[in-house]
Amino acid sequence: MKKILITLTCLLMLSSIALASPQMDFSQGKGSIDINWRNTENSITNSDYAQDFSKKYNFDGTITYGLGNNFALQYRNFVPESKTTSIYGYDVTAKLRTNEYNLLYKLDKNVAVLAGVVNAKGELNFENYGGTASTDTKNYWQVGVVASTNIATNTTLWGSVAAGKNLTNYEIGIGYQFAPSWEFNVNYRDLKLKNFTADDVTPDIQAKGLGLGVTYKF
Repeated sequence: MKKILITLTCLLMLSSIALASPQMDFSQGKGSIDINWRNTENSITNSDYAQDFSKKYNFDGTITYGLGNNFALQYRNFVPESKTTSIYGYDVTAKLRTNEYNLLYKLDKNVAVLAGVVNAKGELNFENYGGTASTDTKNYWQVGVVASTNIATNTTLWGSVAAGKNLTNYEIGIGYQFAPSWEFNVNYRDLKLKNFTADDVTPDIQAKGLGLGVTYKF
């Protein structure tokens, strides 16, 4: 978490000299669509057990839509699923289903704050056993900030950090504008959710990985 805060502080210090990316035009009707292809690693931990699952590429996406008066709505979908992993003779896949809803407020042209909720559910699929184990669906509230800075021609360093009770949610990336309204992105995301309810345990679930993406701004 300390490294995240240092990165974010640097972005905030530099933000006044840069063009903004991701979407920072919150004028009514302005928005963006982001799609990422991410090599994600899932892990599950509880008081007496920890397991990392084999990485797998998954798609995730974000839609941001300006409301005017410096406000915007944002929806993020992140459903990372692992490759089949052998655990004590069982072939198991792990999936984390999340839908994220945020309200953003722009402080200046390069910095916005956010507040929202992450709706999440964890699943384990035992492929050679024919069964699925899942956690209860849970809402995690969060607050955070988004900031960016220009580091070269048409190239932007950006980051977002959010936190809440039993939640940390951050992403950092570099975007390159290769055509009007279009950007290519390389980014890294880490989402950690604690204290799910599953039978008699309260597991922590984490999904993290490097992604390649494209952004369209309208």
